[in-house]
Amino acid sequence: MSRFTEKGRDWLDAPERKRTFNAAHFAAAAARYDMATMAMSFGRDQHWKDRLVDGLSDLAAPICLDLACGTGDLSRRLAARYPGGHIIALDLSAEMLALAPARGRPANLRYLRGDMHDLPLAAASCSVVTGGYALRNAPDLDRALAEISRVLRPGGQAAFLDFARPTTPAAQRWQYHLLRFWCGMWGWLLSGSREVHGYIAESLRTFPVETALDTMLQRHGLVPRARNRVMGGMLQVIWSDRVG
Repeated sequence: MSRFTEKGRDWLDAPERKRTFNAAHFAAAAARYDMATMAMSFGRDQHWKDRLVDGLSDLAAPICLDLACGTGDLSRRLAARYPGGHIIALDLSAEMLALAPARGRPANLRYLRGDMHDLPLAAASCSVVTGGYALRNAPDLDRALAEISRVLRPGGQAAFLDFARPTTPAAQRWQYHLLRFWCGMWGWLLSGSREVHGYIAESLRTFPVETALDTMLQRHGLVPRARNRVMGGMLQVIWSDRVG
């Protein structure tokens, strides 16, 4: 049975299984991923990414790391925001990275295949780390945050766009069924399987609620300084500073 005819929950129960699922999922979704993201967000995804980058500090020549870069939406925004900087766009999926250069390859941007659990960068080497839908897809969120903290210099900043999990069981059930329908519909229309994007609902089952996520960030020296909820609170942009 294909991984995309099973529910994502069958593959998201352990870090190695989730990593395997992610690799297969994004390989299947790559060709229509940008179209699906725009459709599922009612065309607002690009605006949210603009907002994330606009909320970063002015820096002259930073080294920036964009995690789970996909086809490079955030990476190219970072390259434009920091023309004197060096932008590293990292993703696990070879299929996504194969598409990214065709959408734009500024001179200060380098695409790199890698795992957010084992970043190929020196400690305290980055001024900025970003991620669009990266944290929720981390097979082991604690390990990913530890790596983000390791490569960020003290005073550096991290910013993430992702879905937000409600705090109450009733709201969680409502969100789950809404996302199963809406994202599943677009997975079926664009890729022939509801699981290609319907898995988003499954991934939120193990994603921490806001207070728990903030606690995890702080445990790794990433102190949230601002949060912007979008799409009725369904998603959020979080900016945090590296301390210590």
